[in-house]
Amino acid sequence: MEATVILSDQSGVAHARRSAVALAQSLGFSERVQADAALVVSEAATNILKYARSGEIHLAPYSNHADRTASGIEIVAVDRGPGIVNVEAARKDGFSTGGSLGAGLGTMERHSALFDFYSLAGSGTVLLARVASKAAGDAGKRPWTVGARSTPKLGQQICGDAWSVSETGDALWVTLLDGLGHGPLASEASHRALDVFSERARDDSPGDVLRAAHARLRSTRGAVMAVAKFEPATKSMTYAGVGNIIAIVNTGEVNQHLVSTDGTVGYNMRLVRQSHADWNARSVFIATTDGLSTRWNLSRHPDLLAHHPVVIAHVLHRDFARDNDDASIVVVKAA
Repeated sequence: MEATVILSDQSGVAHARRSAVALAQSLGFSERVQADAALVVSEAATNILKYARSGEIHLAPYSNHADRTASGIEIVAVDRGPGIVNVEAARKDGFSTGGSLGAGLGTMERHSALFDFYSLAGSGTVLLARVASKAAGDAGKRPWTVGARSTPKLGQQICGDAWSVSETGDALWVTLLDGLGHGPLASEASHRALDVFSERARDDSPGDVLRAAHARLRSTRGAVMAVAKFEPATKSMTYAGVGNIIAIVNTGEVNQHLVSTDGTVGYNMRLVRQSHADWNARSVFIATTDGLSTRWNLSRHPDLLAHHPVVIAHVLHRDFARDNDDASIVVVKAA
């Protein structure tokens, strides 16, 4: 149900608006949700064309529920434009960023259950808006938030990377995979590992999940894989990875690099080591496949970690992803 609208001329605004309404309708959301999504998407798309000249709108359902039923529409606008110079003025109702609807960020925020953006002069803007079908209530609150971005190699329709989350009692499990190569066979390996993750995450350790996946993937081309378990009650996390996935935990001032061992799940996985790290109210976990440049770092993006994980993921993916490979990033943030 996800959709990406590429913006390069004015026709893209109408396309993005229609896509947002169609997604809301397909999920059975009310006319109010459809109208709010249309307003936010139209303003975001118009602003991109006015100042950045080009960009993208990503649309997807999001869920605040344990059963993953849709809670609303997630809208992410991404550009490489000049950035927003006067953030406070842009937040005011009726402030037009030039030839737009005149709604401004303030009105977009009022029509959203969640609204966040990161803008850096000379680098562009990433904007997140979630239009809710109804108030989330206490049931929607979690001690963590998650964001991700995954794209296939340029010219491919199927991504060989995959990721997933699983909530088990007071713990959050996350996995990130990169099937060897690209296309359908890489995707097959990754998704077979996802099946193992969904079956085993409740009772096993991250290392045990990797060992089970290794046995299941022997008939595939294999994958690199990382599994992390977050336990807010004990203020700790556990990580295990095999292959060239990069993972860090930032605790506010320092990046702790989590070590993945050499090998390929399903082929030549000889050793699994688990790493442990503190997990507190300031912690942020970031994991990337090798489709993001190994030179990615946070120093180019002041205060980025103060933002929603969806924004963090899209900013880093925009600035460091390579189009000659599948590229994925998963971000977990303590709430």
